[in-house]
Amino acid sequence: MKISVITPFYEGEKYMEKYVACMEANRKSLEAAGHSLEVVLVNDSPWKKLEAVSINNQYFSVITNPDNKGIHYSRVSGLKSSTGDYIMFLDQDDLLEADALVKMADALSSKSCDMIIANAKLEQADGSYLSWYRTDAHWNRVWDLQTYLKVGIQIISPGQCLIKKSAIPEFWNEHLVRVNGADDYYLWLLMLAAGKRAAYLKEALYIHKYTGANISADTSATDASVYDFIELLYDCDYFKEEDIITLHEMITYKAQFRKSSLVGKIGCSLANLGIFIFNLKFKRETKTKYGFNR
Repeated sequence: MKISVITPFYEGEKYMEKYVACMEANRKSLEAAGHSLEVVLVNDSPWKKLEAVSINNQYFSVITNPDNKGIHYSRVSGLKSSTGDYIMFLDQDDLLEADALVKMADALSSKSCDMIIANAKLEQADGSYLSWYRTDAHWNRVWDLQTYLKVGIQIISPGQCLIKKSAIPEFWNEHLVRVNGADDYYLWLLMLAAGKRAAYLKEALYIHKYTGANISADTSATDASVYDFIELLYDCDYFKEEDIITLHEMITYKAQFRKSSLVGKIGCSLANLGIFIFNLKFKRETKTKYGFNR
């Protein structure tokens, strides 16, 4: 099995040392198990030179965008240059356990599915770690279209996922979001609508570093990107129009909820009662405090 890890870089020199160490550790564990690795770096800050790292058994390559094109364009550009049959989209500040890729590769080859989703370790402000999926109920919602339409994305980062290259929808490759922030949400929705199957590794293999960013603020920042791809979805012949409407209603409702007073929150929740109840049920069953306001 050959795995291609695709990483857009935007002025990411400070991440390079840890990134390379992570890839080298994973290369060694993959090769010991009979697999191979290639790393495609996509330079999205072309005013700075990004060189392929010079180490033994060279497996890095660099693509440089003509100008700053954004993360979706960069991921697709890297995908087109990749030669592996299995893909991971790893962000420049992401980290993986040293044996993450080999464990995901072995799981994907042994299961009848299109993608493996691993658990994530969330670094906390005090330096401790917390697993993202902590209940069976949450695992049951990780790859569920209605949850993505009515609650939101349940995958912290594409770095949790190893995907069959053939399972990545051509629609996602050809219809690019113009606003950064939610191209991964867009990808998962398209795969779900196309009936692609996922399996899980409950071990936390992806490491999400603490930045102090507020989750609600982050969600607000991606709203424009979601509205952007919602318009694109109307041209997708296998994505149901009723699901597009539900997604639009959910994003609009939650944006309104976040900025409203208590009275306003009650009013917009009553106006979107079905989505409100779905979110309350999700939060109660999964025992995640991030359920309702994602």
